[in-house]
Amino acid sequence: MIRKVVMPKLGETMEEGEIIKWLKEEGEKVEKGEPLLEIATDKANMEVEATSSGYIKKILAREGEKIPVTKIIAYIADSMEEEIPEEVPAEGEEETRVEVPLKEERKKVVEEKVEEKMVKASPLAKKLARERGIDLAKIRGTGPGGRIVKEDVLKAVEEKSVSEAEQVPGEEKEITLSRVERIIAERMQKSKREIPHFYLTGEVDFSEVVKLRQDLLEEFEEEKKVHISYTDFLIKACARALSKFPRINSHYKDGKVISFSSVNLGLAIAREQGLVVPVIKNADRKDLFEIARERQSLVKKAMDDTLSLEDMEGGTFTLSNLGMMQVKNFIAVVNPPQVCILATGQVREKVISVEGEIAIAPVMEMTLSCDHRVVDGYLGSKFLQEVKKGLEKPAILLV
Repeated sequence: MIRKVVMPKLGETMEEGEIIKWLKEEGEKVEKGEPLLEIATDKANMEVEATSSGYIKKILAREGEKIPVTKIIAYIADSMEEEIPEEVPAEGEEETRVEVPLKEERKKVVEEKVEEKMVKASPLAKKLARERGIDLAKIRGTGPGGRIVKEDVLKAVEEKSVSEAEQVPGEEKEITLSRVERIIAERMQKSKREIPHFYLTGEVDFSEVVKLRQDLLEEFEEEKKVHISYTDFLIKACARALSKFPRINSHYKDGKVISFSSVNLGLAIAREQGLVVPVIKNADRKDLFEIARERQSLVKKAMDDTLSLEDMEGGTFTLSNLGMMQVKNFIAVVNPPQVCILATGQVREKVISVEGEIAIAPVMEMTLSCDHRVVDGYLGSKFLQEVKKGLEKPAILLV
């Protein structure tokens, strides 16, 4: 019997997947549940398991190719003698033909795979090297037995960046974007092209947050085994405000506004491999310590490149904080299908007026980017005021 292998739909927003690597060759036997290939979605890399046992009769899609979900990418057969039946397109459906590599090209792919297998490297190091265009054969491993580990690849990436920076002035060099960078570029271009953005900027006096954070750290840090940051206060303040303004906590899709009762807050995290936005689910129902613990876990996963699809899906609003980079303020691009994103800058000392008196206080600027199809200036302003209230009276975030 011949069975089809199709591009799986691994997430609610997934429309296509890019084949990163086939883990089996044509003619090779595979068992049900065994990893068959690795694909990249718009959010994460995932291993796809075989849904049946047999032999890889035919591979239709090559590595690096983007395939729509549910389209056939390979066939599995009980024996290699079986013939693949001709596919007859359904009425009104165009036949999809996927170009199969020529014999010489397939031979080259096989040789490259054999060469890769001969290089001793951790799976994470191999994955990172593929994304950043690093040749593992040119790296000296520092792991056990000369094994190449993640840190070795990151060092090679840094050396590559330094080498590119030291180019002769006027000399041109083409830099190929990684898969993650390409996805980000496409999504941001689509966002700016289709979404009518407008922006609202406000200031927040962080004096009370600074005091409360210090009190919580002194009293509970050792007991709770977690370190609360300013970002955790921002997440909690946004989550509280979103629960009061469900239209901000929504998606815009196909001319409809879909509002959510659960506040799933995405946190933009910058890494060497590219920006990712893992999601803190039900952030409005979690206290500061739970948020801090989950944030730390997600940041570690992001840096180790071990985020799962579940970690990345379901976001209803995004927070992008560049305060730690000493950025005063910036404007972020809405992450569709979400309708707003909050960009926050550095908490810095500033001269302000307090009840008619001059004072110096820690102040932070924040800018809300809005999709004008869903959010108007009044609603955006009310939301921003509610976030400001939570940060200037942080005791209400503890309730």
